[in-house]
Order: sequence, then structure tokens, then C-alpha cells
Amino acid sequence: MDIKLNNLIRRIATNDDEHAFRGLYYLYYDSLFRFAIHIVKREDWCEEIISDVFFHLWQNRAKLIDVLNLDSYIFRAVKNQALNFLEKEDKFVQYEELDVHIQYIGENENPEDVVLYEELNNVLSKAIESLPDKCRIIFKMVREDNMKYKQIADILGISVRTIDAQMAIAIKKIKPILTKYLK
Repeated sequence: MDIKLNNLIRRIATNDDEHAFRGLYYLYYDSLFRFAIHIVKREDWCEEIISDVFFHLWQNRAKLIDVLNLDSYIFRAVKNQALNFLEKEDKFVQYEELDVHIQYIGENENPEDVVLYEELNNVLSKAIESLPDKCRIIFKMVREDNMKYKQIADILGISVRTIDAQMAIAIKKIKPILTKYLK
């Protein structure tokens, strides 16, 4: 762990420092939110899941000093909480579709190019969403969250080889869809 994170943890665990805890929360919130949305597909649920995890962390703050890899610990806690939340809410099958986030295209771009770019983004988004759950989550963690295979393996409790295999499956399924669209 880096020095800043170690300092926050020490202040939280030994001094019950609420300010440090807020710092830890803001340090992790965005990446945990992106991770949780891959699982539950609803922003309001993600906020509740992250709040529950941090509430539990605060209740057990004295034990934080013993955690060797906080990244893995906190992401695994969010994963478990998200899965428990889905089970509790009985929402395994139908979820609202996520909005497609399209990068800004400069003002000098041809309107036809803008439309084609948006169509391509929609095709890609649908291709990613059609992947099996585990494969889709891993693909998004690698490509959208820029996480390393080892970090994902620690978080999900699987091997790096499994991550590699799931990425190969994802690319094998997405490539023909994009190739067909681009022809």
C-alpha cells in the first residue's frame, strides 16, 4: 500500500478519525461504483451497496490495520454485497440497460462521421452486454476500469489464467460483430 493509504488506515484504525475515513471513501468511491454497476446495473443500488460496505468498514475499523491488500479486500466486499443485494432483491434476470457513454467528438467532425461513430459505439456496447456475466464483468474491468489481471483475480477470487481465458472469449465474441458492422 502506498504511504497516503497507510496513513489513512492508521488514522482510521487507531484514532477513529472520521475525516480520514471520508478520505478513504472518496478515494475508492468512483472505482467501486464502476465495479458495482457491472454487477447490479442500477446506480441507486450501487450507492446503497457502497454505503453498506463502508458502514461495515467503519464498524470494524480497528481491524483495518490487519488487512494486507485493501484494494482486494474492499472490491471483494463490494462484489459480495452486490451479489447478496441481487439475491435479496431477486433481480437476477432483467435489468435496465446502461446508457452508452459516447466520447466527445470535435466540432470539425463531419455529421456523418458522428452518426457512424455513435452507431459503432452502440454496436460495441450491445456486443459487450451480450457476453456471459463473468466474461462481461472481467472485460469491463480490464477495458473500462484499466485494472490489471492480477488485481481482478484477487478481487474476484479467480486465477489470472481465468482472466486471460475470459478476455480471449470476449474478444473472440466481439470481433466478428464489429467486423460484420464495419463491412
